Amino acid sequence: MSLKSVFRKVAYGHKAESKSYIKYLRSKGMKIGHDCIIYAPTKTLIDEQYPWMISIGNHVRITEGVKILTHDYSWSVLKNCRGGVLGASGIVEIGDNVFIGMNTIIERNVKIGTNVVIGAGSVVTKDCESNSVYAGVPAKRLMSINEFFEKRCVMQKSEAKELAKKYYDRFHKRPDSDVFHEYFMLFETSESVFLNNTFENKLRLGNTEKQSIRYMKEHAPEFSSYEEFMRYCFDEKEK
Repeated sequence: MSLKSVFRKVAYGHKAESKSYIKYLRSKGMKIGHDCIIYAPTKTLIDEQYPWMISIGNHVRITEGVKILTHDYSWSVLKNCRGGVLGASGIVEIGDNVFIGMNTIIERNVKIGTNVVIGAGSVVTKDCESNSVYAGVPAKRLMSINEFFEKRCVMQKSEAKELAKKYYDRFHKRPDSDVFHEYFMLFETSESVFLNNTFENKLRLGNTEKQSIRYMKEHAPEFSSYEEFMRYCFDEKEK
């Protein structure tokens, strides 16, 4: 264990890293599946008042600033004006293969299905159906997961081009291929991808390597090489 890791463990305890935080939440009665990541435990709030009311499936990604709530203390106002202590609690169920964007708030009495993307800054007050993308305050369904996939297929090419040009503007040189560690399917094949450790590691994320390899075999890269991809990015004609 590195000195930095030891310091984080001492300073933040069970919130020092994703694995220790998930282990702690499970010990409190929360159900959490496998291959889940909480990216910034020290900046994430998962309600511990009734932890057994939270269920999280497999392959779930919880990003920085997310808050998951199972209780509501607004009854304190009612107690002051009427005298009653009126408890308020509810479940939160999150299915498999869910991405929860930064600073999202998930309120009690919410069920989120499988294959769901929730955009950053959303406030989830109602159930989210499977195979869908949600965003907004309150969160609303924007499109199906298949529509989102097709949208990303179209947009990633122009975004990669912008990424390359901005890199050149800042550093006055062309980017190495590793810069495009999320765009490698534009120029790598199912065979060549294993020659680059960075790309191979991306391929293995979520233990879905076989699925990604099958996709690459069924969909040829748009560019025959990284060099051709660079020519596209910088609007150059082949010599």
